[in-house]
Amino acid sequence: MNTKDLILEKTLKLILDKGTIDISISEIRNSTKLTTGGIYYHFSDKSDIFEAILQKYMVDYIKIDFDKIILEGSSREKIHDTLLYILHHFINGVEIKSINEKINYRSVMYLLTATGYAEDKVTSIISQTGKDIEIFLAGLVEEGKRQNEIRKDFSTKNIVESLFIMYMGIQYFWLTFANDNIDLTFEKNFDITWQAIECQ
Repeated sequence: MNTKDLILEKTLKLILDKGTIDISISEIRNSTKLTTGGIYYHFSDKSDIFEAILQKYMVDYIKIDFDKIILEGSSREKIHDTLLYILHHFINGVEIKSINEKINYRSVMYLLTATGYAEDKVTSIISQTGKDIEIFLAGLVEEGKRQNEIRKDFSTKNIVESLFIMYMGIQYFWLTFANDNIDLTFEKNFDITWQAIECQ
């Protein structure tokens, strides 16, 4: 692992362990076993480190790589698998290689946004990701309508909104209650939503 990534991962670990972004350079130095000069070679100050952590563990993590979603089977299967992929993307965590630990999205998000740090940037990225998900789902819904698998008397926009609201409710539930059985919650809610939109 390169030195820059080591600094980011060790600093993130410190933030999570302390529950605050009030971390000193000496703490980072002790954690990384680097000199102060070694840290400042890669980052101009602590703010620069936090910006890089935000980019690596929030901004890049929030974005969805839709090309990784495997789309096979019926429209129901494609929409189901897409939403489940996105849900797992958020709940499976960020792997911190240098500490052999997985840090989940919930912890990172709470610590970096609850302190007000870079809130506007995160909000903007979350908003854009939501729009990207809606566009992707709209394509799948349109395909389902063409194949007579999804009702045509509802607008694509309304169907996508229903699917997205169902998904966001489950993600919020996971963020708030740390439910270990989130896949079961997803399956139940997806089945109810699908029954409302499928062709009879």
